[in-house]
Formats: sequence, structure tokens, C-alpha cells
Amino acid sequence: MRKGMTGFQLKILGVITMVIDHIGEFFLFLGVPVWFHWIGRIAAPIFLFESSEGFIHTSNRKKYMFRLLAGYWLMGVINLILNKYFAIGSSIVINNIFGTLFLGTVYMQACEYFKQKKIFKGLIWFLVPLILSFLALMLLSNNQFLDSNLGLLFFQVFTLFIPTLMMIEGGVLFIVLAVLFYLFHGKKALQISAIVVIALITLVTGGFQHAFTYNYQWMMILAAIPIVLYNGEKGRGMRNFFYIFYPAHITLFALISFFIQR
Repeated sequence: MRKGMTGFQLKILGVITMVIDHIGEFFLFLGVPVWFHWIGRIAAPIFLFESSEGFIHTSNRKKYMFRLLAGYWLMGVINLILNKYFAIGSSIVINNIFGTLFLGTVYMQACEYFKQKKIFKGLIWFLVPLILSFLALMLLSNNQFLDSNLGLLFFQVFTLFIPTLMMIEGGVLFIVLAVLFYLFHGKKALQISAIVVIALITLVTGGFQHAFTYNYQWMMILAAIPIVLYNGEKGRGMRNFFYIFYPAHITLFALISFFIQR
């Protein structure tokens, strides 16, 4: 085994830092310190990096992408249930990283078609998510439409089944980072540069004065360390673990938080 971290070890680190972040999210009322969220910023870049590795190395990209989309659907249903029956006040559960990972692979596939000179297919894969996202934004901005029961139901069903660029975790910047990981595959210096640039963009746009309060997304730059240590080996397989653990721990944390606060 080569020195450094395997893909399995990267994923375990991502899961641990994600859990720490979600403890801070669901149990803030207990006085969980903000640095839990600082540590949690490491998780998303690791999962985006691993999604690019998975997309490149999988034997069946369509199945890989469908698993991510199915994960998005499952988490969407779980969020609906938690928000309807186990919400406290105005707080809602919106955690669904599967949408971000799925759209990242959609744009990786678009880039793949462009590299193969299949311009029309590339444009379809590139433009369809943009069009669907624009439609969702138009619906969201139409108060008259959302005020009707039918309109609200349509919007909820639409966003339940279709991940959109404006309503996923991390937004467009996370999609860009995932695609850059894919485009710079095997070029560690460029991949790290991508993390640094995206982190700096979040720091500047969110305001330096809030860098250690609520504008802490820039701390994703810390994920550069384990990614640098990645040795290119897959390590132990854990394909199904994350698909089960992610919704399970979100559900558990949300229920515990709800019953403590009742």
C-alpha cells in the first residue's frame, strides 16, 4: 500500500467531520460551539472530490448517477416528513448533499461529451439543469402561484424530484468545484488551487468581518490537506454505507433534537 490516504480513509474523514458539523446544526440550542461548523467545512469538498473519483473510475456511470439521484429523492421524502411532523418553530431540515453530488456528475458528463466532440449531447447535459433551475426560480418568485394550494403542491413535487442549482447544498460554487476536481484529475496542484479559489470567493462574498461567525464556509480550504494526502488507491469498499448513513444520522439527530426541545 502506498503512503497517504486511500479513498476509503478520505470518506471516513468526510463522514466524521460531517457528523461534527451536523451536531452543531441540530443541537445549537444546547450551546454547541461554532467551531463544530469550522471542522464540518472539511466534509463537502472531500465528498465532491470522491464523487469525481467515483465518476471517473466507476464501471457504470449511469448507475452511479442514478444512485445519487435516488439518494436525493429518499432524503427529500425524509425532509418532508421531518419538517411536517418533527419541526420546532420555524426551523426546517434541508440537508441533502445528494443533489449537489448528482448535479456535479451531470456537469462532469457534459464535459466528457465536449471532450469527445459530441457537442450537441454536451449542450443538452449542460443546459437542461440550467433551464430546470430557472423554472424553479420563476416558480419560487411567483407569490400568487405559491399562494394557491395546487401551485405550492406542484412546486414541492417539482423540487422533491428535480435537484436545481439554486436550491442544493453549496449552490453553484460546489458544482464548479466538483467539475474542477474532475477536469484536473491526477493534477493535485490544480485541484488544490480550485479549493483555494472557491474558498476565497466564499470568504470575499460573505464578508471578512464575519469570517469566524457565520461566514465560515471558506474553512473548506482545510480539506486541501487530506486531498493532498490522497494516494490514488480506493481502499476498502463502502459504496452503500454513505447512502444509508447519511439519511439515517440526519433523521436520528432531527428526532433527538425535536424530543429534547418538546
